[in-house]
Amino acid sequence: MAEKENKSIETPIVDDVVVETVAEPVVEVVEDKVIVAPAPTKEVPTLGFDKDGVMGSTTTKAEKVKKEEVVKVDMPVGKVALYSTRNLYADGYGKINVGYNIVPKKYSDFWLTQRGVRLATPTEVAEAFA
Repeated sequence: MAEKENKSIETPIVDDVVVETVAEPVVEVVEDKVIVAPAPTKEVPTLGFDKDGVMGSTTTKAEKVKKEEVVKVDMPVGKVALYSTRNLYADGYGKINVGYNIVPKKYSDFWLTQRGVRLATPTEVAEAFA
């Protein structure tokens, strides 16, 4: 048999590859807008660092809470405002729907024993119907 000559194709090997990177200068952005929190006015418990740098329970001053103005609602005499989370019906007591309901005072004790029914505050009623 004839022997085949094993000739490998020689490829040139490049020793050093030079890659140039372009570095852009970093521009520092400085804005004059600074968010500042108002100073607390009364002591409240919070989390914070103590004098040793350990995080724990501390107290800080809290801001004053604004008092909401009281809204006067003209409620008919002998009527009560209730809020219900579902429609209900009872023989002898009538029915109430989801939301705010005005019912006679004599029926309010019965309706308040039902699940999902509670007294409505005058401000709630004023906001709902205003």
